[in-house]
Amino acid sequence: MFGSDLEIDLLKKINNGESKTIEFKATLSLDVRRTKDNSYKPIKEKYIELAVLKTLVGFLNSDGGELFIGINDNSEILGIANELNLLYKSSTDTMLLHLKNLIKSNIGSSLSNLCDFTIQKLENKEIIYIKCSKSDEAIYIKGKDFYVRSGPSTHKLEGKDLVEYTKRRY
Repeated sequence: MFGSDLEIDLLKKINNGESKTIEFKATLSLDVRRTKDNSYKPIKEKYIELAVLKTLVGFLNSDGGELFIGINDNSEILGIANELNLLYKSSTDTMLLHLKNLIKSNIGSSLSNLCDFTIQKLENKEIIYIKCSKSDEAIYIKGKDFYVRSGPSTHKLEGKDLVEYTKRRY
């Protein structure tokens, strides 16, 4: 059985790996690493959420891009079911509302027309798919931290580099 055109397009992008305009995150909030004694203790972590926000801001300040949450760096579709069950009472609506509130409180609510996010089903697993357009103005996290995309990674710009970039870009 073949998927929709969007599903086929998204799977191609995932198979091509990360790039300047494509990024994968395994989770939105959940730290899934093993502890020192090799036990597994899933926990909600702000630094995981910050990594998502940095990527979104990097896309907005560069050429736009697409973020896939529920995909690891090896292009494996993990899905978000584990995180949904542990943190959001199995509610995709609650998880998307959390994402929206993260964006609003850290970046601003004016971005609603620049970032579209939806739940997509790929290989019978749900992921969050976020598509960001290029912003016409500089976007910061908490009004002070500025990020751009360079190759398959996100970089913080400060000082002279930030001034030069914003002069050229905006």
